[in-house]
Amino acid sequence: MKRISFKKSPFAQNVFILLTGSLISQVLPFLMLPILQKYFYKPADFGILTVFISMCEIFSSIACLKMEFAIVVQRTIRNAINTAFAAMKIAGFMTLFSLLIVVLFKNQLSEYYNEPKLANYLFLLPIYVFLVGTNDVLSYWFNRKKKFKTISSSKVVQTSFAETLKLTLGYLRANYVGLLLGRLMGFFFSGCYLVWKFMKEDRRTLQLITHKESNQLVKANKQYVIFTTPSVFVNSLINLIYLNLFISHFGKDIAGLLGVSMTYLSAGFGVISVSFSQVFFSKVSEIIESHHLLQVYKQFAKQLALFALGILALIYLIPTKLVVYLLGNEWNQLMEVARIMAVWLSISFISSSLSFIYIRLGRQKEMLLFDCLHLLLILIGFFTARLIDTSLTAALWGFSISQSVYYLFAIFIAIYFIKKSKQV
Repeated sequence: MKRISFKKSPFAQNVFILLTGSLISQVLPFLMLPILQKYFYKPADFGILTVFISMCEIFSSIACLKMEFAIVVQRTIRNAINTAFAAMKIAGFMTLFSLLIVVLFKNQLSEYYNEPKLANYLFLLPIYVFLVGTNDVLSYWFNRKKKFKTISSSKVVQTSFAETLKLTLGYLRANYVGLLLGRLMGFFFSGCYLVWKFMKEDRRTLQLITHKESNQLVKANKQYVIFTTPSVFVNSLINLIYLNLFISHFGKDIAGLLGVSMTYLSAGFGVISVSFSQVFFSKVSEIIESHHLLQVYKQFAKQLALFALGILALIYLIPTKLVVYLLGNEWNQLMEVARIMAVWLSISFISSSLSFIYIRLGRQKEMLLFDCLHLLLILIGFFTARLIDTSLTAALWGFSISQSVYYLFAIFIAIYFIKKSKQV
């Protein structure tokens, strides 16, 4: 079979379109973050933001019970719009459920993190869940239509409004509230843009919606609800658990260091991962022959690995003194944390970029089991490191090594699954 050309293929062009928007959308946060760190927000403020996002992700990551994935694989426009409608209904129920959780436990959560004022802002959580759910549904709707420019533009809208508001509220001394509202409003304006594009281009498809068909499509695509949703939930739970482990053992500021380091690293890894994975999902959904799928998977895994190694080398070349000079002495641990986190993130970058392969192969059940083992592995890595050495560095390496082992396993087990499938 003829070798796939990444540079000239429609796949590469679609990735480039999404990547361009992602890069533009990340340039502003990347440039703004040092200013926000140095002049307006402390590590503890970013710590609260990181914890808040982790709590939100528990609900928002499964806001539609992953029915948004099913939109892409529908063969008719009628099924696609009814699947999207079903996903939005589920997002509405999840929003109400998260609101109930906030009402019942907001005081306990504020006391746990020793932030009494946080209770006044936890009502933002269900709003966040609904906005993320809306963005996800519409993004995958335009993914199905291969309107990657629209998805790309929505990312630019999101970060432009988010960072502008963070800076404005930081100037007004709004502490962590500015960070929370900035992120929330970014999703709000991104959602408004996607709704506007939908109403402009696809309003007539709304006439095809029926409650009966949308409910039937949930049943027809129940594998996303039964297997993919718990898997994604466990991954979100892992993020919340590891943050709480570090906070309980090393204080609230470490959450800020972890959150900020992840923000910087996402400029190198996350942007391409999100852009690549959406187009990759669209492409592999059309491949029928397993040997062709294996060829595509291996080729892109190698290319992603080369990119990851380049980013990792660059991170280790940045001197700590330069970071302290630019941001101030209270951020003197940032590079140490970022370098250790970058090790597993470089491997996770490859795995996440190709993660839709499991859905394409119908291996959600196995991945749910693996994700449960992932959680166990994280706990073993963290506490084993704490037994050997009680320092922050040791705990970070314990966490990073366990993460690296899991994501390496996830990359190679996909090859086994592809080879085992005679036809996909």
